[in-house]
Parts: sequence; structure tokens; C-alpha cells
Amino acid sequence: MNHIQITTRMGMLELQVDARFSNAIIIISGENGAGKTTLLRCLAGLEQAEGHLSVGGEIWLDSIAGFSLPPQQRRPGCVWSDTALLPWLSIEKNIVLGTDSVETEWLAELADMFEVKPLLQRKPYMLSTGEAQRVALVRAIYKRPSLLLLDEPFSAQAPAIRRRLRLGLKSLQGRLQIPALMVSHDVEDACMLADQHWHMRQGRLLHEIAQAKTGQEMLA
Repeated sequence: MNHIQITTRMGMLELQVDARFSNAIIIISGENGAGKTTLLRCLAGLEQAEGHLSVGGEIWLDSIAGFSLPPQQRRPGCVWSDTALLPWLSIEKNIVLGTDSVETEWLAELADMFEVKPLLQRKPYMLSTGEAQRVALVRAIYKRPSLLLLDEPFSAQAPAIRRRLRLGLKSLQGRLQIPALMVSHDVEDACMLADQHWHMRQGRLLHEIAQAKTGQEMLA
């Protein structure tokens, strides 16, 4: 079981979250400024926080012991609003950057599933916003991380593509058996993906809903 128990302050926002979660897809909803992205950034180690964090049996943060694993050692798979692709590298090299060798079959499977196969030899400036977002999703999953942190990962996709991406993400998360925390306001995301739902307001986790009956209930 994974465990988050963290607090931090960012300007006027005081984040306080205490939750346990299994290897599931968790949809995080809430109004703008509720602390959703801040929570993901704290988990990634990109923002300082106090408390305790353990993922996959490994302790990432223990303030009492004075320990905080740096971001490069946590190595979660992340998709942010800024896809942050390196402009001088091809799409393929952006995806595999930091690995010792290319897992050709694994890369081909992901590229096909998330519809970036024709893009692998292009440079980032040649991509649309939606294409860059799909590349970022492939990059996040390629290294088989112990945790996926996804901030509106389908926001730039057309409805038909978004449906196919949801199916791909659900399938891969089940195979890899890793937790995925996904910020989304989309009812279809909630209906198709969520094993659990967290709703946040003003930095607090208000309630957790496991397998809610409808997406509208989950996003209420």
C-alpha cells in the first residue's frame, strides 16, 4: 500500500493530504487553485513538503528522519501541461532519453498504442499540441516508472483520440501494476478510468470515492 502524508505552503495555499492508495488509477478533481497540481509536484519532488511518502515499498520522504529522495531518484512518469520536449532531439530520442539502450519492441508498442508512431523521427517543433502531449505520455510510461503523475494528459486531444488513449492507459496501468494519479475535470475520464476518486478543495482532500456510480457523482 502506498501512503501520502504531506503538508506544504505555496503562497496562500496550504496543502494537507493524508491518503493511502493501491496500484490503481486515481482521478483527482477540484476547482482551480485547489492544490491538485501542487500535490503532484510534491510527489515528484519538485516542490518541498513535510511529512511521509512511500511508493511501491520505497520511502521517498520522511521528514522526521530528515530524509527526502531527490526527484532524479524518485523518477516517476510525469505528464505536465508543459510537455518539455527537448527541441534539438528527435521524438524517439526524447522518449528514450536517460536509458542505457532502446527497448525497440516496447517503444513500438507504446508508439502504436498512443498514436505517435509516424512522429518518432520528427523534431518537437513539427508537432501539434495534441501530438506533443501524446509523446509526453509515451515518454512517461516508457521507463516503467513506479508511479504515474498525469496533469490533464488528454486535454489537447480530439474526443475520438481521447477515447482510444483512455483504453490504452487503462490497459497498460493494469499490466504494469503501478499507481496513476491523474488530474482531470473530464466526466468521461472519471467514468472510464477511475478506480478511485479524490476531490480537493483549498489544499485539502475532502473525500475519497471508490468506484462511484457515475462520472457526475465523482466530479461533484
